[in-house]
Amino acid sequence: MQGCASRGATDADAEPVRLDVVCLGSGSESTGEPIRRRTTILSDTHTSKPDEAGAVEFAITCHELDERTNVIAIEGDLDLSTAPRLKWMLLDSLQEGRNRVVLDLSRTTFMDSTALGVLVVVNRRLEEDARLAVVCDRPAVLRIFELSGMDGAFAIFPGLDEALAHVHSPTAGAA
Repeated sequence: MQGCASRGATDADAEPVRLDVVCLGSGSESTGEPIRRRTTILSDTHTSKPDEAGAVEFAITCHELDERTNVIAIEGDLDLSTAPRLKWMLLDSLQEGRNRVVLDLSRTTFMDSTALGVLVVVNRRLEEDARLAVVCDRPAVLRIFELSGMDGAFAIFPGLDEALAHVHSPTAGAA
């Protein structure tokens, strides 16, 4: 039997809303202990550009797949105002010992140089056994990596399966 418990911290004055969802699986066959999986969501309660028609709300979702692997997904614009949230989510993940990180940008509508700078800093901080893979199939976002010359510095994949295979591979090499 599986169950989920959620714990939300909301404050009417604060912009981001943090929701931690802990899901308990049926348990490990070897120990019988429940398997814990946590998803953390950081989200704005409003759009980052409310006066623009069709503006997308910003959200960061972190899925803990196992004791070493996180998938961090971004929805909306990744810019000067939202890049710090990505930075803290990535650094928190690494500090918790989850050093196999997939950054899913497949629902990212825009990325600026501030966000790219965050990725460069985090990529430089990775220890030898850590891996970071980026999922991106959006031409506008890929163009930022290409124009800056950073497309060779990151392992960028068109889909989640390829990125997960990369972070779990025994050798780290850029795509």
